[in-house]
Amino acid sequence: MNTYPIAIELTAWVELGLNQYEVTIDEVSKVAVKRTDDVLHSRELTAAEIESLLKAIQSVTVPVTQELPENPNYKPVSSYELIIESAHFSLEYNWEDIDAQSSNAFDSMVQLAKLIEKIGHFE
Repeated sequence: MNTYPIAIELTAWVELGLNQYEVTIDEVSKVAVKRTDDVLHSRELTAAEIESLLKAIQSVTVPVTQELPENPNYKPVSSYELIIESAHFSLEYNWEDIDAQSSNAFDSMVQLAKLIEKIGHFE
């Protein structure tokens, strides 16, 4: 089986802050964390991190959600945009914290996003 490079972009808006994570899984796999197009830091991924990311990507499922009643008093604390691309597929997901709290349909994306944020959290 041939393997192809995978690119993942995660944009997280959390409490008025914006973080962008760019992950590349290829011959040289890297993670870069940006804020407003300025690269804060980047590094190569370890073999264990690559394996964890591949497992998380393989478990991603397409969410099917129900329409939630609007609550004018609710303001989302966080929202996410996740894009996964390779030679044979391109997937894009958007969700807010209310979506993830009210349904388990977003669990696989939430887990992948948490993993990317954990890997991207370094000094």
